[in-house]
Amino acid sequence: MAPSCLPVFLVLVPVVMLVAAGQGKDCSPMVCGNLTISSPFGVASEEATETNDCGVRGFQVSCYVNNMPYLQRLQILNIFYDKASLLVADPYKLRNDFNTSGYDGCHAPMFNNSTKLGNPFSISPDNQNLIFYNCTKPLADGVRQNGGLMDTICRKNTYVGVGGRYNDLSGHYSDYFLEGCNTTIAPVLVKSGKANASNYMELLSDGFLLTWQQPPPAGKLTL
Repeated sequence: MAPSCLPVFLVLVPVVMLVAAGQGKDCSPMVCGNLTISSPFGVASEEATETNDCGVRGFQVSCYVNNMPYLQRLQILNIFYDKASLLVADPYKLRNDFNTSGYDGCHAPMFNNSTKLGNPFSISPDNQNLIFYNCTKPLADGVRQNGGLMDTICRKNTYVGVGGRYNDLSGHYSDYFLEGCNTTIAPVLVKSGKANASNYMELLSDGFLLTWQQPPPAGKLTL
């Protein structure tokens, strides 16, 4: 089935809120893997709670899984503090989805990355899109050629193609609809040129770019 876009409603509430309530304790920079984690991020311990851990809420990084930094189930590959952005990868797609000997069997990804994200993070428009299809039957040669689609490692009527820029998707999910197929969109950051569908495993491994909104200073009142 094709991905759907749900309406978003903005409600303005005339109250004053204390932003500082969303702030954790100040964090000293910590090394996790080969990255230094510093403000506004903080490394959360396994016993962390909302009241005893450091870091701005939503910016708390887990570092106890193979000594690699994770944010909301996404592995952090690099952080660009001066640009309020970070490079992340979804290890589940490589470890589980394309695992030919896995319990669930090999299949193309079935969930969009946007379902794993929350405020204040958003997917950068600098990313390009890989389009994955899990289909109930083989696609006609003409459909594959028109869409520039190729088989994934799983075979079994699973395909991958290249879409446009991430921000070009707004309102155009139907452009990637194929009857009898489940469509999943995965953003990837390409160093130059256009993504090559045949390199989809490498592109997924190299990750995609997130941006964040800078949190306000602790103690600041906002309307």
